[in-house]
Amino acid sequence: MKKYVLISMFLVCMVSSLACARAGKPNILLVTADDMNWDSVGVYGCPVEETTPHIDKLASEGIQFDYAYVQVAVCTPSRQVMLSGSHSHQTMTRCFTELERVGPALPDVLKKHGYYIANINKRQNYYEWDTAIDEKDSGFGRDIPFHYEAVRGIIKKAQNKPWFIMANFNDPHRPFYGSDAEKNRKNFDTSRMSTPSRVYSPDEITVPGFLPDLPDIRMEMAQYYSSVRRADDGVGAILKALQESGQSKNTIVMFLSDHGISMPFAKLNCYQTSLRVPLIVRYPGHIKAGLCDKINMVSAVDIAPTLLELAGLEVPDTMAGRSFVPLLKQQSQDNRDYVVGYYYRNLRQSKMYPEFAIHMRDWVYIYNPWVDGTTEVHNSDYTGSPSLLAMWKAAETSPSIKKRTDFHKYRIIEELYNVRRDPHSYINLATDPEFSERLATMRKLVLDWMEETDHPAAELMKEPHNKKLIAEYMEWEYKNALKQIEEVEQGKK
Repeated sequence: MKKYVLISMFLVCMVSSLACARAGKPNILLVTADDMNWDSVGVYGCPVEETTPHIDKLASEGIQFDYAYVQVAVCTPSRQVMLSGSHSHQTMTRCFTELERVGPALPDVLKKHGYYIANINKRQNYYEWDTAIDEKDSGFGRDIPFHYEAVRGIIKKAQNKPWFIMANFNDPHRPFYGSDAEKNRKNFDTSRMSTPSRVYSPDEITVPGFLPDLPDIRMEMAQYYSSVRRADDGVGAILKALQESGQSKNTIVMFLSDHGISMPFAKLNCYQTSLRVPLIVRYPGHIKAGLCDKINMVSAVDIAPTLLELAGLEVPDTMAGRSFVPLLKQQSQDNRDYVVGYYYRNLRQSKMYPEFAIHMRDWVYIYNPWVDGTTEVHNSDYTGSPSLLAMWKAAETSPSIKKRTDFHKYRIIEELYNVRRDPHSYINLATDPEFSERLATMRKLVLDWMEETDHPAAELMKEPHNKKLIAEYMEWEYKNALKQIEEVEQGKK
């Protein structure tokens, strides 16, 4: 009998110890949408009704950041910045290329400290996930019931371990809901693609100001907002799974988009509509509900350090990002007045399109070293889309749209916008002598960042119009891109 009591006491103590250890480490649910503009979310001032009721509710339970930005408006590089805590040029993740390790990334650190780590869609093959669900197994990220069951299953698999789930929705990435492109896309099991809880018609939506209001654009925007609503349905489903697990109170939930909408002057660029994203964080008992930070500028490179600090873990020195936990506690933090953005096109093409940007609350500066007056930009994600084709067609008879499409094709080497007065970046002030001081200030911020992070374009940034330096840098970019692609292709063999 005495032996039985001792064994029982031992088991109780062991279970209690596991529970205490479990309770000491919060779970982390990192949720991303794909190509969702920051102002497509209701609480961010979306002009279209009821696009994101579940995301709006999440915001009411935590803190939303009005000035949150990703660093790269391309899917894979953007997510690698989030997870690695490093700048894209440090990991050499330019497009769909392999990750070069700088140091431990968020999944690595969490796994080392006993976390069960899992990824749903947008599979990041660079990490040793305990569970990794491929896009094809999840209805290409558009099967809402599947996501609900996937999160439930992962939480059960974790058992007594704390867990980290990165749940990536493919909406509202092209092809949009209801489009011919989605219906006819090869390798898509359309029977698994959920119908949004609300489907928008063209007359219900507002065309964003950076695009002309043309019938085909209005149609695509209606399909886009229907896709936004489906993404929100997915967020609601996985939050329901979390609530039903009984672990919601001990779980950090972070939601953001990987970048802006797949439209001209947004995705694959460095404009405000390219890099500005919704960012919401909920952590019951640690973050006050209903907060909105309207001042501080935070970047995707800060996400990994922030989540590690919230989890009570040490942030690796190799991470370039900086935790914004003080902001979650409504404390002040210095140097939150600007963020850096950039873009690289790393495909087997004859041209590269590198861009570098500084975003402030009122100002945006973009440097385009690829511009030579004749090269046309190639953005494969929406080239051939109904919206861009409609713009080109309208440009044949509309001087204002022709001016806009020509600028989209050829750009100018430097762009400077006052986004407080010109939120859609129509009036380039870079060549206006009145703003020469502002231009110099923004240039210097780019140069300072390049020198601090050992960027290969630092020397060029000292003389941004030097044709010889531009040619040398562009040659380096292209050769490096080809080398990366060849390494990836060799790895597949």
